[in-house]
Amino acid sequence: MPLNPIIAAAVADMAVGMFWYSDYAFGPLWKKIHGKPNIEKDLYQRVAIQAVSSVVFATAVYIAIMTFQKTQGAYSQEMFTKYFSWFLTEKTVNTELMSSMKAAGFIWLGLFVPSYLSCAAWTSAPAWTKFAIKSGCKLAQLLAIAAILASLA
Repeated sequence: MPLNPIIAAAVADMAVGMFWYSDYAFGPLWKKIHGKPNIEKDLYQRVAIQAVSSVVFATAVYIAIMTFQKTQGAYSQEMFTKYFSWFLTEKTVNTELMSSMKAAGFIWLGLFVPSYLSCAAWTSAPAWTKFAIKSGCKLAQLLAIAAILASLA
């Protein structure tokens, strides 16, 4: 398993998350809904834990993408293209990128959206805004990871 694409994908995961929750994107809204966390305490430990989490997550996405590319059949390829690559056309991108984006969409829709929805269903009213912010961030992170892995792997 190549390490450089995984490390690059982990860095992309962290960069997208940092931007998403920054003052340039959804940070002010997130602080208003969720409250201002005290992240200055144990900042280096938190960054280290996030880095390990990003590496493990990027590795899992890499394995999922490689498995998807090797096992997709004609029917599943048509189904995934129809639902997960609405913004890409096969003529404009290579097949590795297309497969990576399909796998990222499948992971997002199959794993993250249901768990975020179940959390939102059982909590208070601003939970739907939290759901939209969290699920949008995770989709952006997955797409960044998929694009990096498709480019470097």
